[in-house]
Amino acid sequence: MSTSSDNDRRREPRDDPDRRRHHDVIYLLARAAETHDQDTGAHVVRIRKLVESIAERMNVEDSEDLGYDAMLHDVGKLLVPRAILAKPAALTPAEREIMASHTILGADLLAARETMHRAASIARSHHECWDGSGYPDGLAGERIPLAARITAVADVFDALVSDRVYKEAWSYHDALAELTELAGVKLDPAAVAALLACDAAGELEDILA
Repeated sequence: MSTSSDNDRRREPRDDPDRRRHHDVIYLLARAAETHDQDTGAHVVRIRKLVESIAERMNVEDSEDLGYDAMLHDVGKLLVPRAILAKPAALTPAEREIMASHTILGADLLAARETMHRAASIARSHHECWDGSGYPDGLAGERIPLAARITAVADVFDALVSDRVYKEAWSYHDALAELTELAGVKLDPAAVAALLACDAAGELEDILA
């Protein structure tokens, strides 16, 4: 049985001023990246909540911190020309290569700080695919860092249900059906199952509201 002191110890990290400042820095940097990408900033907030919920279902101990780290998944886009980010037409092969470089650029930017190593791993690997067809390293299965696999599921889901310069938003149910199809092919099946469990519990409606 949990005691009051046990509960106090579990709450203590959330009240740590240094931890709050770290989260604030992550939030501001993530918002800067989203603004450069002509986003309102709501995407990174939803990513944080989605990743935290998925991670909790997968029994990841520091799910809150993981959610904040995931907010920086696209920070490398700060170094990608805005004209490419906002282009409504299909990208040329050269432009796609530049766009894909945001993974390495973001990882290099974050890896300079020891406290950002997991965020750097997410930035580098969130476009890797379960079947090994992703980029930049062609990792497959559990060789992809777990944090990046969870972030990928959240990122794909939120991208599908959001309007983008190149597409209209999918319906909520169509997006979940698509993720089910991608499970075990492009996405970690366990992370997709965790997202579906979040949906069954009514958590996704609150996050997307």
